[in-house]
Formats: sequence, C-alpha cells, structure tokens
Amino acid sequence: MKAKRAVTPADILLSAGVFAVYLPYVHARGYVIPSVVLGALSAIALLGKKRFPVPSLVICLIFSGFLAVLLKRSYPATPADLVALYAVGRYCGRGTALTTAIATLILGFAVAEISKNVPSYNFQNLGTLATVPFAVLAGTWVRTQRTYVLGAEERAERAEREREDEARRRVTEERLRIARELHDIVGHALMSISVTSSVSARFVEDDPKAGREALETINTVSNSALGEIRRTLSLLRGIAEPLKRPGLGLADLDELIQQSRTDGLPVTLHESGRRTEIPAIVGFTVYRIVQESLTNIKRHAERVTKVAVTLTFTPDSLDVAVTNDGDPVDVVDRGSYGLGIQGMRERVVATGGRLNTTALPGGGFRVHARLPLKEARP
Repeated sequence: MKAKRAVTPADILLSAGVFAVYLPYVHARGYVIPSVVLGALSAIALLGKKRFPVPSLVICLIFSGFLAVLLKRSYPATPADLVALYAVGRYCGRGTALTTAIATLILGFAVAEISKNVPSYNFQNLGTLATVPFAVLAGTWVRTQRTYVLGAEERAERAEREREDEARRRVTEERLRIARELHDIVGHALMSISVTSSVSARFVEDDPKAGREALETINTVSNSALGEIRRTLSLLRGIAEPLKRPGLGLADLDELIQQSRTDGLPVTLHESGRRTEIPAIVGFTVYRIVQESLTNIKRHAERVTKVAVTLTFTPDSLDVAVTNDGDPVDVVDRGSYGLGIQGMRERVVATGGRLNTTALPGGGFRVHARLPLKEARP
C-alpha cells in the first residue's frame, strides 16, 4: 500500500499549483515574505497527504491559521486546507473523515470567535466554511468509486481464474478418460494377441489350418485395436465425438465374449430382467467393465474352468457381474496391478454407480457394478 502512495510527479505539480495560487492574494494583502514562507511550507506538507493525510491536514491548518491572522482572512479556506481535507476523505476511512470534518468546522468557528483578525462566520460568509465538508465528501466519493472499480476488477480476475481452473480440470478429466480408454484397448488387445500367438506357435507345424486361423485372429484383434486407438487419439485433435457418446455398448458384448472364448476362456453370458433402452454411457461402461475383467482373468488367473458374465436389468439400475473360479497368479509388476480396477471404478463413479471387487473363498474373483439408469439419462 505504501508503494502505491509514494509521491509522484503529479503530487509535486499539485503542490506547486497550490503555492502559485497564494502569490496574487498575498501580494495584494502585503506581508509578502512571511506569507510566501507559510504558503511554501503548506505546499510541502501536501506532499505527504497520501501516506499521512491527517498529519498533513493538521500542519496545513496550523500554517493557514497564521496566514488567516496575518492577512485577516477567513479560516480555514486556503487551497492547501481544501486539498488536505480532500486527501483525508480520499485515503482515510469514513469514520476518520467524518471526525476530521467536524473537528475542522469546530476549529474554524473557534478561531474566528477568538481572534479579532479572523472574520466571524455569519450568513454572508458561511459558504466559505461549507467548503470543508464538501472537500471531505469529494474525497470520500472518489474513494468509494475507486473501491468499487477495484472490487469489480478483482471479481473479474477471480472469475477468469475460476474459468481457467475449470478448463484445466476438464482437460485433466478428459486426459484421464483417454488414458483409461487406451489402457483398456491396448491391454485387452495385447493379451488376446499374446494368448493366441502362444497357441498358434504350438499348432503351426502340426496343424497349419489352426495356425492360420490363429494368425487371422491376431490380425483381426490388432486391426480392431488400432481402429479404437485412432478413434480415441482423435479426441486429442477434436475431430471425434466425446467419450460421453461412445459407439461400443451392450450390442458388442457377444463379439467380445466370442473373442475371449477363442482365446481359451470358458465364458458364458447370462441376462435376467427385462432389457430396456439404456443410456449410451451405461452401455459403454458395461462393455469396458466386462472387457477389463476378462483381460484381468487372462493376465492374473490360472486354471480357470468357468467365467460367468451376468447382466441384471431392473427399472432403475443395471447390474453387471463377472465371476471366475481361477487361482490368482503371482504378480510381478504390482504397480500396474490395480490400474484396471481403478479405471473401472472411476468409470462407474462417473455414471453415479458403485463397484465392488471380491476375492471368493476357495479361489476365484468377482467384479460387480451397479449402474443407475435414471441418473445417467441425458
């Protein structure tokens, strides 16, 4: 605050102008040298009006009091007094400004009544004394307007920062969604390719036909994964629809399960309840949950004899469960072990649902999600 209230060239020019106003009046009344000295001291005192408005006013009132007695003029009414009163209203609080204005009026009446050289106030010269509250009110008005402008600027800056923070938050969320997409696509495709290639390596010599079919499966899976990766990465360039309106859904589950069967997983699909039209984001979430669950089974389970995918439709929600009876394998990279489950949970929470994962007694694992249909509808 002090840096903003430092003396500026404009303050120096104002003080010089106040001093210049004294000269014609002093020359006409006489007492030139003492009056000029008092006027110069008052002008110098005004240089501190921003940082010390009340002390500056007190000094100006003292010097103007001597001038009033010396030149037999009204008190307080010098230009220095009015500028100092304005500074009190401009740079002090309302309470201080009001108190200072009242004190100055009382002082003016007192000096006029005590000193024989200072004219007493009456209806003819009362307007001179009225300049005191007007000067203070002018400073207060300017201060109020300045405070309003600064407040408006601060609110505008805060709103701009909030918009920028919101934009960054949305960009971060979109990147997380894209990262989850890539994780699901690449993880599922690479696991399918790995399983199929390991099988084809054993049959390529003994059963060339089975080897060719395995290679064709690898080609199909890789091309499909590349297509999904292209669509997902196109989001970064803004040339595709957002992930909230995806293309994959319940209709694609049969193909996904058939592909997993080709990879060697004994997957079955069961539905209960009445299937109704569901929001696209719910269907997409179900697809990704099933896809990630099947990928995790291939990656983290062994001796799997049964994998059950269950869809349960109710008027208000859709339950999806993926259960297997395999034994868990030792995980080498535990840092990436929970990323798939975390991604599924984030997807489910985004639709207003909840996800539970449970290790079954005696072996096996179950992933269950309940997705509300009403909250997810546009």
